[in-house]
Amino acid sequence: MPFQILPKPSLSQAEPNIRTILEHLDHNQVDLGLTEAIAFFNFPLFREEENLLIAQLVIISPNHGVLLISTANSLPSNEPESSETLAQLEGAFSQIFSRLVKYPKLRNGRAQLGFPLDAILWIPESSLPAGPPVTVGLNALTACLRNQKLQRELTATVFEELVSVLDGSKVLIRAKERRVTGYSATSKIALISELEEEIRRFDRDQRVAYMTEVLGTQRIRGLAGSGKTVVLAMKAALTAIRDPDARIAVTFYTKSLYQHLKQLITRFYRLHEDKDPDWKKIRILHAWGGQTAPGLYHLAAKTFGHTALTYGQAASKDKNQPFAYACSLLIKDTAVADLFDYVFVDEAQDFPPEFMTLAIQLAKEEKLVIAYDAFQTIFDVEAPTASSLFGTNSSGDTLVNFDEDIILHKCYRNPREILVCAHAIGFGIYGKRIVQMLESEDHWNDLGYVVSSGKLISGENVRVDRPEENSPSSISKQQSVDELVSVKVCGSLTEEVNHVVDKIVHDTKIEGISPEDILVICADDRNAQGYFNVLQKALREVGIATNNLQEDSYSIRDFQSEGKVTLSTVYKAKGNEAYVVHLMGIDGVFNSRTPKNRNRAFTAMTRAKGWLSVTGIGVSAQAFEIELAEAKRNLPSLVFEYPQPEELLVMKRDLTRAAPEEVDEAISRLANDMEPEELEQLLMRRLREVRSRKKPRKKTS
Repeated sequence: MPFQILPKPSLSQAEPNIRTILEHLDHNQVDLGLTEAIAFFNFPLFREEENLLIAQLVIISPNHGVLLISTANSLPSNEPESSETLAQLEGAFSQIFSRLVKYPKLRNGRAQLGFPLDAILWIPESSLPAGPPVTVGLNALTACLRNQKLQRELTATVFEELVSVLDGSKVLIRAKERRVTGYSATSKIALISELEEEIRRFDRDQRVAYMTEVLGTQRIRGLAGSGKTVVLAMKAALTAIRDPDARIAVTFYTKSLYQHLKQLITRFYRLHEDKDPDWKKIRILHAWGGQTAPGLYHLAAKTFGHTALTYGQAASKDKNQPFAYACSLLIKDTAVADLFDYVFVDEAQDFPPEFMTLAIQLAKEEKLVIAYDAFQTIFDVEAPTASSLFGTNSSGDTLVNFDEDIILHKCYRNPREILVCAHAIGFGIYGKRIVQMLESEDHWNDLGYVVSSGKLISGENVRVDRPEENSPSSISKQQSVDELVSVKVCGSLTEEVNHVVDKIVHDTKIEGISPEDILVICADDRNAQGYFNVLQKALREVGIATNNLQEDSYSIRDFQSEGKVTLSTVYKAKGNEAYVVHLMGIDGVFNSRTPKNRNRAFTAMTRAKGWLSVTGIGVSAQAFEIELAEAKRNLPSLVFEYPQPEELLVMKRDLTRAAPEEVDEAISRLANDMEPEELEQLLMRRLREVRSRKKPRKKTS
């Protein structure tokens, strides 16, 4: 891996001295032993007694340890500004040392690091003599690095630990403690532990996203599972450190995100200042809000003298887009502005343009950061644009342009093998006809793929690859594709249930998997309860408890329950995942390979964070087995002939057809954002409307 400069080299252009240093290091990286090194620009930063402590460059190298560099144009004794820079550098050095020495892997003794840590103030040239920590000229910088070079480079484990401590990922929320004692290094429980450590390390895209300072409107996008919420929380915490007097709002769609965001921001903030954030300045707000729950819309309405509408009041004015209606009243008022210095919006794909316009209106100087899923399902062939998010003016021009557009290419939710197979099945790549297709190379790139051969032109043979670095690899390195993704065609329901039970028993008894890390999804929604009745009985006989989400459709229950295997339909599993997924009844969706059914199969398959086992009965299950075998044979690529124009039109027409399960999904989404009484009133009103339309008219004589 070549010498990395983060967040990106272009940011150093405004700093001539830093640019000179980075160009020198980059040009001489082989000679200096920096090919595996990382350079952080203006990161990490610390606040101590109201003072911001920072080194302009932090070089992290397996051959050199850590070197902090700040620059000045003259000796500190001659210029107050140089003295202040040196004081900041020394403060950053102390903070970094105290952070690193906490971790046993990085120590050599009680209070000594196992590698060099130094700090220098670099000056381009000087006629006056200089001594440590002042270094003059590029030759002196080269000599400094050569003097610091280790005889034996740091091991990969130590270097990864060093980087994770300095980039902040070390404080990411740990998964639950897992018992791996007594199991082999290649057991599933050991591989899960290894994967969880991999997930807790930031990748390059994530570092670019949170290190980039907010100077205008930014967007962060990627697949579900790419870490957007974590990045947004880190970015909000760093903004508060950089600008301690700033008013900051962090808003979101799903109410359950509140505690998660607060916990993440607290952890990241403490990493850079030894205290909790000031929650009067950093406000975590649900998008709508109400009398009992704070919300961005509700707060803005009250602040600027408007009546904050409830869901019911807004729905009475616009039953299709109540939140859009409520927000539209505020954005018409030009006085509604600059309530916050910075606004951060998570789950932006779920909001109407009116709310997004309100959010940017409330952000001073349009300092708005949004994060969203680029593709919620495989059928979102067009990622949300600035126009779809914020709307357009009367001339059709986009109201907002992004100063920064950052894509998170790595998806941590699935091993590469599972994700590529799921896309193959979902798109129908190896079926009789492709049912959906991304129409540009940029869209494939957004998904984390690379078009390696062919052009996206009708009749062209195309190969699309998924690079290894865009998926977690710890499990994939230890397991074959057949161990990660398997399919079994059965002759009866009894055979299918017995097969699933045998695999669950093996995983819990031999592989060390906890029952709550296992998810069984029935692809056949209509017959799910019948499947689960038989499966529950069989699992009970071998002493394994279940959390059957189909048993009570009206109560809200946790998706996972400790010590129990989860049983779920496809749509109740959306937004959730498990390390081991058993997808039963695949024949229930593959008997008719429509776009909607393929999307259901894709959704179910991508719930698997580690291993996927698919079962079904008869000819339809065999058809799935044939397609999956072809997908596995071509891994890590998708190989296909690009469809003809008329085929693309058929695809788009198919996708406009409504599906009953989408109604169920929409109701579930409403339930997350409404009080039970409000939801009940809405549903009853809709039911009365439907009944009134169905009543036969009386014949007139």
